[in-house]
Amino acid sequence: MKSCGDCGMCCKLLAIQALEKEAGDWCGHFKRGCTIYADRPPACRSFICLWLDSDKLDDAWRPDRAKFLMYTEKDGQRLNVIVDPAYPAAWKREPYYARIKTMAQRVVDGYELVVCIDKRRIVIFPHEDVDLGVVDPDHKIVSGYALRDGERVPYAIVMSNLPEADAAPPV
Repeated sequence: MKSCGDCGMCCKLLAIQALEKEAGDWCGHFKRGCTIYADRPPACRSFICLWLDSDKLDDAWRPDRAKFLMYTEKDGQRLNVIVDPAYPAAWKREPYYARIKTMAQRVVDGYELVVCIDKRRIVIFPHEDVDLGVVDPDHKIVSGYALRDGERVPYAIVMSNLPEADAAPPV
């Protein structure tokens, strides 16, 4: 059975509001392991690292070795690849990139695969990558396929928050 050991990449790469910890900064409670493990916040408690959860990912995929971590959200519909900003091309190295592209085959069935490098977002499709650049974390990414001239064409767009329905109309 796999264990975190002294990996701690989630303690660096993820933002934890309850600890006022920004994404990309080491958590002050991480010292070769979590010093508040028994009392860690719910966000830490509920986080499931895909490397720990999957028997299909060997030790090369351990986040501190790969320099990125992966997790799912949206009831398993989105796979996030969170890359250490100190190693922005880590996910493009082999054997990672070829396997990530294989994982992207599920995009055809309505799933999403998003690579996050700091605030930059790249949506991965089986045959291309759509770099959306820097994306405001409050904005939503929408991706999938559209029909154009009878062909399925991938798209990825950033949706800004729309004004509230009861907000005053612009003057």
